[in-house]
Amino acid sequence: MCSFNITVDEDRLSRDYPGIDSQRFGQWLQWWVDDMMSDDTAASSGRVSPNSHPYEEVKKEIHDRIDRIEAGKATFYSNEEVFSSIRERYDI
Repeated sequence: MCSFNITVDEDRLSRDYPGIDSQRFGQWLQWWVDDMMSDDTAASSGRVSPNSHPYEEVKKEIHDRIDRIEAGKATFYSNEEVFSSIRERYDI
């Protein structure tokens, strides 16, 4: 095993994620890294950094999303629905 030190701005953490203290954030971060490195879970497009995709692929996906929005085929979610889903998924 290896260890890494990271620095998190606690003021920004408390501002951007109210109710998540540094200890809880550290637990979530450890869970995320463990999940990402899990041998039994293949990397999926949802778990790969957007920066790892070629420019043309990202550009096409953005155009496809815009087309769905303009055609009225997109599903929209409120911020609360999105954050609730994230909190539930990552137990934060």
